[in-house]
Amino acid sequence: MDIIFSANNNEQVLTLPIIPENTPELSQGYKNSTFESINGELNLIGTKALRTVSFSCFFPNKKYKFIRPKSKEDGWVYVAFFNKYANNKMPIRMILVDNDNREISNMAYTVESFNCFVDRQGDIQYSLDLKEYRFPKAKK
Repeated sequence: MDIIFSANNNEQVLTLPIIPENTPELSQGYKNSTFESINGELNLIGTKALRTVSFSCFFPNKKYKFIRPKSKEDGWVYVAFFNKYANNKMPIRMILVDNDNREISNMAYTVESFNCFVDRQGDIQYSLDLKEYRFPKAKK
């Protein structure tokens, strides 16, 4: 599996060097609501909520044999990527590709939180929280 991030219509594309131990789970909620009526409690089916994704792992800061092909060895490139697009208030795209190179998911997200620190080995431990971004539709 590969996890690929892109921004600004593929202006910048990065493949995560290490796949998190717990593969990112795409959480989908719904805005259903319940209320009391003379017939008892009723449940109204609502719209989809925005999807969320959270995971943590590390960016290497040295050459490892197990990093993913097409990824960067310099972990600070990834830190700069997530900070840049969060600070510039721009959505990023996360693409999940399985081992047969089939696309599992391809969605736009905003960075809700990104935290990182350098561990004793010099690698960059991080946690990332994303929320689905829905592009506004133009009126016709």
